[in-house]
Amino acid sequence: MSERRLTLADACWLYSDFEGNHQTVSALLWLDREIDPAEFRQIVKERLVDQYPVFSQRIRNSRNPLLMPHWEDAPDFDLDYHVDVVQLPEPGDRAALEALVSEHRSEMLDRAHPLWRFHLIQGYDGRSAIHARIQHAIADGWALVRVVMSLADEAVDVPPVEIVEREEPARKRDTAMEAAGAAVEAGKRAVGAVVGALANPTAIPAQLASGADALTEAVSIVPDPQRFLEFGSALPGLVVEQVKPVSDAVGAVTGGAGDAIDYLNSPKPGKTILHGTVSGKKKVAWNDPIPLEPIKEAGRAFDATINDMLLGATTNALREYLLEKNALDVEYLLVAVPISLRKATDPLPRDLGNRFGLVNVLLPVGIEDQVEQLQLIKEQIDEIKDSQLPIVSFGLVSVAAVTTPDAERLIHKITQEQSTGVVTNVPGPRNALTLAGANVEGAWGMGGVGGNMNICVGLFSMNGQLNFAVASDVAITPDPERLLGHFQSSVDSLIERAAASAG
Repeated sequence: MSERRLTLADACWLYSDFEGNHQTVSALLWLDREIDPAEFRQIVKERLVDQYPVFSQRIRNSRNPLLMPHWEDAPDFDLDYHVDVVQLPEPGDRAALEALVSEHRSEMLDRAHPLWRFHLIQGYDGRSAIHARIQHAIADGWALVRVVMSLADEAVDVPPVEIVEREEPARKRDTAMEAAGAAVEAGKRAVGAVVGALANPTAIPAQLASGADALTEAVSIVPDPQRFLEFGSALPGLVVEQVKPVSDAVGAVTGGAGDAIDYLNSPKPGKTILHGTVSGKKKVAWNDPIPLEPIKEAGRAFDATINDMLLGATTNALREYLLEKNALDVEYLLVAVPISLRKATDPLPRDLGNRFGLVNVLLPVGIEDQVEQLQLIKEQIDEIKDSQLPIVSFGLVSVAAVTTPDAERLIHKITQEQSTGVVTNVPGPRNALTLAGANVEGAWGMGGVGGNMNICVGLFSMNGQLNFAVASDVAITPDPERLLGHFQSSVDSLIERAAASAG
């Protein structure tokens, strides 16, 4: 039986999973015909289970509370359990599919089994749809997009999923002890930054101070050197796009408590009807795919990237929703945006894992003019690209895993107290795909949410089309579908403004 201990980053996303909010990455693909379940299961076995051991392994906690949990081979692994065939209830339309996907999104993955399930849904207007659910401890969203899309054929212009074994450097005893000592000191500084930022009433808003005492006590343990050895040695191997050199970034994490405090002490804009206490019951809705090229062309007129444009449209959609509810009483909404710390063309390690930072972005919903909204967002994103924040957030998230699971969840709740949710934008294949002989008509993906985060927005591009999906907790936002029309009209408005400026 093979075993592998979780990295700190992977353990963090496992620990922050709870009944109200799940750290589960979801993806939905819909096809142009029904496919054969036996053929689909064989594809999953060959391209997923046989390639990545973690898909046939379950989580086991260590007897030593100072050590991370580990993956072990599941003794009763059953592919039929993990590739579930479901008949969509009548009338088999979009509403029925959204209801079923929402039900899935509300369920935690069972830790007695490997932490993933694919639901092959038959009878969607005579077609098949596939809802993939994978726990975040397995890998980050960018890696999982490549893994899920590897089930399809004809991705001719997408780099193939090259798989490599992760190399573990040989360490002599003296070298290991020296590295462990340095990593422990780095971890102490990082944890100290977390505690100091949250425990200092002058550095944080009053609404966070109530949790500071509990958090300070929770993370006052002495970190185990074996944990920090892994944390410290993992950082230099990261490949980062659009941020400063890794050597500088590592220095920022291991020595710069100021960066950690700045990250934790980011502006807190206040709460709206989009905030509250989650119930665990989720609702998911999505748009039909729309052409991506007009959005890209409009972005050129504003000197903005596609990502800037999509965050701008999301901002205006949230503004219009709040206006519709007569509840626009803040200038900004705070959202978390994942940033990948790996190159899209790099081979994936066979054990996958998480390599991303989570940064806070302020969406200027209080501003009426969409172009002004867009420019403010672009300024923030440009600043983040030139900063160490993606690496700093990766380090702090990893360090949080050295506490107890309860304390780690408390850290998430406090630091995310005013966050509306998560917005992910992941580029997919640029060409048409087939899966088990059927054409893939559309797809979307979204990540998990923690603490009391409510909204999860998934932006996914494939074959020249943009897919927009949104999920919410029904106790806070029971009608996320209202955001769909606002997003579409916001995109159309930006395209019209760009054309007018060019004319």
